[in-house]
Amino acid sequence: MRVFQDFNPEEVEQGAYIFSGRRFLVTAGDGTKVNTTATSNGGVGQMWGKRVTFICVRKDRYTKELIDASGEYSLSFLDNEQYRGAMKYLVAVSGRDEDKIKGARLNVGYYQGVPLIEEASNVIICRVLYRKEIGVDGFVKSILPEVEEKEIADYVIYVGEIKKVLIR
Repeated sequence: MRVFQDFNPEEVEQGAYIFSGRRFLVTAGDGTKVNTTATSNGGVGQMWGKRVTFICVRKDRYTKELIDASGEYSLSFLDNEQYRGAMKYLVAVSGRDEDKIKGARLNVGYYQGVPLIEEASNVIICRVLYRKEIGVDGFVKSILPEVEEKEIADYVIYVGEIKKVLIR
């Protein structure tokens, strides 16, 4: 029998596939406006024979409105230490009220019309395949003591087909 070595998932994640506890930026635009939000809720996998990302975006985020309008988004991965201040700013400020990307001293670029953050070392370009509001009724009861019901119900999950991975 072959022997398996066990590893923590954090030990094998690399590049654009680092989702464990690090924040990344979800960016979308509707042709006239662009917005981004910092999150750590997401992952990469495969569904329906396609490589996909899974992201959760709060229902009240302006970025969610732009994803819904365009059907596309990018995930930009920045060094969390180097851009610590920008990440905090992006979480605290609404893009409805101001150009928070400019306020965070970041720059918007585009790949085939999809906005992304220029300072990123890795970017995943996605097209929405599926979206669904997350409801408390879908959770296994054992998670509820750890997570407040209000937080669970405030998100929309998106499954996005990976159209392109950009690496510097």
